[in-house]
This record gives sequence, C-alpha cells and structure tokens, in this order.
Amino acid sequence: MTRQVACLILLLSFLAVGALAGTDIIPSAEGNKWTYDCYKYMRGTMSLKDKVVSAFEDTSFGSSVYEIVSIDSKANPPTFDYRETTTTVSSSGGQSSESQVDIKFANTDKEQRIVSTNRAASADDDEPDQQEYSPALLYYLRDAAPGKQWTVGDMKQEDTVTPMSAKAVGKETVTVPAGTFKDCLKVVYYSDTVTGEVDIWGKPFTMASGKTRGIYWIADGVGVVKELEIAVSTAQAPGPDGKTMLSIESASCDVRELKPGYVVNK
Repeated sequence: MTRQVACLILLLSFLAVGALAGTDIIPSAEGNKWTYDCYKYMRGTMSLKDKVVSAFEDTSFGSSVYEIVSIDSKANPPTFDYRETTTTVSSSGGQSSESQVDIKFANTDKEQRIVSTNRAASADDDEPDQQEYSPALLYYLRDAAPGKQWTVGDMKQEDTVTPMSAKAVGKETVTVPAGTFKDCLKVVYYSDTVTGEVDIWGKPFTMASGKTRGIYWIADGVGVVKELEIAVSTAQAPGPDGKTMLSIESASCDVRELKPGYVVNK
C-alpha cells in the first residue's frame, strides 16, 4: 500500500544547483556533498462511492544525501549530473525504503535548467522512471531576489504532468542541525494542477486534482539548508461494476534539514 499511495503524491523532489555567477542555489563544484535529516508523513484513503473502504498512514525518518556526481564543462551550455539518495525507516512497521534520482542540469550565467531526470527502480517500484525535457525546465534564475517569479514548466513523473511556477518570497534566518544561517533566500515552487494517470494494483487511475508546494531556504555559499514539501492529490477510476467510482485521496509532508559535515568547494 505504501508505494501505491505514494505514486499519487507528486512532490517536488528536485533541488536546483548553480555554477557560473550570482547566488548559487547549490554550488556545483565536483565533490560537493550535503546530508540532510529527513522526516516524512504520508496518509491516504480509498473510497467506493463516497464510503471509505481502506486507509493508510505512515511516518518515517532517515537521511538524504545530495551530491554532484560529474561535470561536463565542454558541453554548450555546460552540464553536470546531480544525485539525490534518500533512505528512511517507517516508525510504524520498521520497514526501510530507499529512493534515488539522478538529475542533469544545464547552466548559463543567468539561469539553471533541468535537462533530464532518472528515478531508479526500488524494491517497491518495479520500473525506473526517466524523463527528458525539451525545452529544458527553467528551474532557477541567478538574479532571484524577493519578489522575483518565473514559470518553471511541466514537470513529469511516470505518466503524470505538473505545471510548476516559482517565486522568491523573502529572506529568513533558519536554524538546522548544521547551524544557524542568516538571510536565507526563501523560494516557493508551486502548482495547483496535475493531469495524467497512475497505475495502482494494475488498474489505471486518472488524476482528478492535485496541489504541491515546495519551500526552500537557500544560504549564500552553502546552498539549500532546509526544505518543506507538501502535496495533496485525488485519483479516480471506475469501481468493480464499471460504474461506481473508486477514489483515492492522498497527502504528504516532507521536511529535510542540513546536517553538519557538508562539503562545499564553491
């Protein structure tokens, strides 16, 4: 049930990385590495014609490791590969879970774009998920400052599409296990729409609604020191008789806080 409900939760799982000029959301020198404490809460319900027939709730804890894997400075524009690996353990059943996503970024002196993503298959997910973006997603503007906003583009996961936008909303002081960071730029990535289908128990469910908010606190010269990601979604399909409606509603909250020992070579 865990993975099947999680398929509905379209979290913003991509961090931005900078390289050439201006304020980097994460400095992209090869060898840079950040580790975060990770806390996740998920819940979901399945209803048959407005009657709840199944419910799911789980809290998990663990860590996320983000790292720059390689850089291609000869590409035009320059690109680099970035990897995010998250390992958590459920507080209810003690079950461990690991996810990994590789992201290819392209840099210019003004912006940073997502070229492709590759989410590895896991024990709970039989198939990997690879997405190519043409044009590349406009993920971050180097002159981002409070009040600046931009359109990211259509982010994809499996057979779903989420149109994303972003806005820098202010500066705040943030305290995390790695310390206290002043004047962090607070950037919100958001979407109020999701379309497409998800496969649950071998049955296609059509996305009926979905909202996601990803909030990032960025410290100059360090990168992202804290993340808060919240998402809700509803998917529907015909019931066993082909007429009555099956509906799955899900929600999640994901918090990540930077730990000591991060490596930033600028």
